[in-house]
Amino acid sequence: MNVLVLYQSRNGHTRAAAEAIAQAARGLSHDASIQSVIQVSAADIARADVLFVGTWVQGFILFGVKPAGADLWVPALPSLEGKPVGTFCTYAVSPRGSLRALSAMLEARGATIVGQQAIHRRRPSHGAEAFARLVLGQAERA
Repeated sequence: MNVLVLYQSRNGHTRAAAEAIAQAARGLSHDASIQSVIQVSAADIARADVLFVGTWVQGFILFGVKPAGADLWVPALPSLEGKPVGTFCTYAVSPRGSLRALSAMLEARGATIVGQQAIHRRRPSHGAEAFARLVLGQAERA
């Protein structure tokens, strides 16, 4: 399968997680590339069989926790109609409802969410292989 890992990163943690997910997909014999959500085109989305989309978590520990900037960049994405998508976020303390919020925004763009993963920013590759295996397996079944 052709895998596209999209990310929005401020300090490089989410990009590192995206690279780990792409590497895991390659290790499972898939073609995988990574790209910033700001640079993605409709042609890039059309070529992909499955997408991973991730961002970092912003906000305060007890309130305001959300997927960083997603209210700006998700509406600017090309249509995701019918694409299986795994969502991920990197966080420092707690992702709270960030994955749910990001997934809902992507579903509104036509995505079919097939997996979610919160990744601590200090361990960006932790769980990448299991997450890639889950999402790719679900996409193959779809």
